[in-house]
Amino acid sequence: MIFQHQENSSKSIQPRRPSASVGRRITAFSMDFILLTFVSILIMFYLPRIIGNETAEEFKRLSSILGQTFEQEEPNKEQVQSIMLEFSQFYAKIHYEFIVTLVFITYFLVGEILFQGKTIGKSTLCIMTCSFRENSPLSMTQAFLRASLKGLSCSFALFGLINFVFFLFNRNKRSLHDLITGSTCIMTNTPHSEVSNK
Repeated sequence: MIFQHQENSSKSIQPRRPSASVGRRITAFSMDFILLTFVSILIMFYLPRIIGNETAEEFKRLSSILGQTFEQEEPNKEQVQSIMLEFSQFYAKIHYEFIVTLVFITYFLVGEILFQGKTIGKSTLCIMTCSFRENSPLSMTQAFLRASLKGLSCSFALFGLINFVFFLFNRNKRSLHDLITGSTCIMTNTPHSEVSNK
């Protein structure tokens, strides 16, 4: 019985995997960020068409004026500023920032919940998110909060900068979303390996 208990205990205890290196984490995030930037550009162009004909026509009008302005040999700065302000008001009216932020949060949440803490960038570089202390998968609450904070940091430059500063100066190289949610990034054996449940 003693030997059996020891054997079962050894099976339940999972060896702690090494933390992902700074280079891997930055590269993985860069890959995700490039992908999300491309998606946000697609949303920028196709969202007006999805909303309706009137919005699509307004987008065409603004795009035409902007194109004509930049075709001039010496574009008038006041004209450029004016049309950019109109674009800003137009995208605020169709809630572009809100929709893009929601897409970013959804992307990270899907990675955390459905793919065992791995986005496309993380999976490519064989790293994954897990609980900092237990080396186990994140809870639903942790995953949702982490995805929300990370999505916001991708949408808003100031928040992203604060997040990156925490990552640079933290002893364990954990970003603000890691510290708040009690998470970290570790190495995996293969892109498809999972952290075992406790």
